[in-house]
Amino acid sequence: LQGGQLYAVIDAVPLRRWKEFMRVLGLRDTDIEVVELEFAHVRDQQYEMLKRWGQQSSASLGRVFAALERMELEGCAQALRLRLHDCP
Repeated sequence: LQGGQLYAVIDAVPLRRWKEFMRVLGLRDTDIEVVELEFAHVRDQQYEMLKRWGQQSSASLGRVFAALERMELEGCAQALRLRLHDCP
């Protein structure tokens, strides 16, 4: 995932569901906790969590959409599809 895509995902997922989203994607709780300690601002934490998840070989936009649908956030998935379609 590239920078613009990362921010599109961050904007699409409700903040109150963010940690759940990262867990569904497969980021370990220890990684989530380390990022929360290393970065003061929530948006920086979200970006870093996604970046770390993105370094896994199985990371893909397909997995992002599957996680959103599994969490019953189909509206967020649809909004993300539209936003990514409009990104250069």
